[in-house]
Amino acid sequence: MPVTWRTAGRIAVLLAAVPLLCVQAPLLVAGHDVAVGPAIALAVALTAAVPLALGRPRLAALLAVLASGAQMSVTAAGGVGGWPWAVAPMLTVLLVMVVVGVTGGWRVALLALLATLAQTTAFAVLAAPWRDVATSLANLALWGSLATMAAALGVLLGRFTDVADALRFERTVSAEAQARRVVIEERARVARELHDVIAHNMSLVTVQARSAPARVPGLTPEAAAEFEQIAERASDTLAQMRGVLTVLRTEPGQSGRAPVPTLGQVTELFDAVRESGQGLDVDWRVTDDAGVDEEVGAAAYRILQEALSNVRRHAPAAPITVEVAVDPSDVPGQLTLDVSNPLERPLADGPAGHGLVGMGERAAAVGGAVESGELVPGEYVVRARLPLRARAGGSRGQEVR
Repeated sequence: MPVTWRTAGRIAVLLAAVPLLCVQAPLLVAGHDVAVGPAIALAVALTAAVPLALGRPRLAALLAVLASGAQMSVTAAGGVGGWPWAVAPMLTVLLVMVVVGVTGGWRVALLALLATLAQTTAFAVLAAPWRDVATSLANLALWGSLATMAAALGVLLGRFTDVADALRFERTVSAEAQARRVVIEERARVARELHDVIAHNMSLVTVQARSAPARVPGLTPEAAAEFEQIAERASDTLAQMRGVLTVLRTEPGQSGRAPVPTLGQVTELFDAVRESGQGLDVDWRVTDDAGVDEEVGAAAYRILQEALSNVRRHAPAAPITVEVAVDPSDVPGQLTLDVSNPLERPLADGPAGHGLVGMGERAAAVGGAVESGELVPGEYVVRARLPLRARAGGSRGQEVR
């Protein structure tokens, strides 16, 4: 399995933490006279925040603040190197800040930055009897500038990661859609060629064979029976070929023989929802003489079917409200569909799913439109507006796919 750039980044972070761990303990022992055991413990505690930040950014930020504070406290009395931030712990916490910015976002990175600045300021003031305040504040200024850049770099890398993931997902979806489109177009082309080459001629054979007794005088009964057999075989062949065309023109997972659904069949959808145990309130204001076109009825059925399926997938415990109406005051007439349910959680940003795209395509095919989202505060709504008579796309008697 090839190593992705995300995995490579994790490996690079872990490898960078190794030398930082190896350097900290010797510097604490040699530069500040810290005992070997405590020095190793302090170094391990601070460096452990680096791998921890890859999966638990908040906990890693807290560990980095506490461990760096512990190192500042044991080195406040004196020793060589900068203070409150020596080089090794500074580089370690800067690495933590970058990783936290990537994995935790700007809020966690900002909190970690403010916590380290407040901690460093407190140590610089409290250690005035042992350390020069001006030198400590200069160290604080250096830390503040470097930590701000590290946090900003981490946040930018995190945004870049999100954008790269979204683009990769879109490329995958586009490639799959293109592959499906090529297959469907090729199957449609084959179906058209079969129809053009065979169907017309087989129909002529059938007609000629059955009309032969009337057109050719003096045919014996045996010859007439032979012509009838030819006509039957040609008719059977034509029926079989139409079955092949149906398979070629049907998308995977569909039989190709199901009748076109109508608006009157949506009660079956409602019954299925109620049988699943989910609450459903239906407001039906469509009369039998409303004049809804067959294509519009099929599109409305599929839109309601997909909308109800979306609710069952994303909010199975939420009650559903459905309103289907024809407003007689509209000219030339409009069928309205509203499917709503309370939001269980805030809507996530991102591209629309295939179901929503499909609903929009079905509505557009008959001259209507679909909108969806938090159209009512606290509720997710799918709202379709369809003309009573199809104005674009589709052909009568065929379901728009």
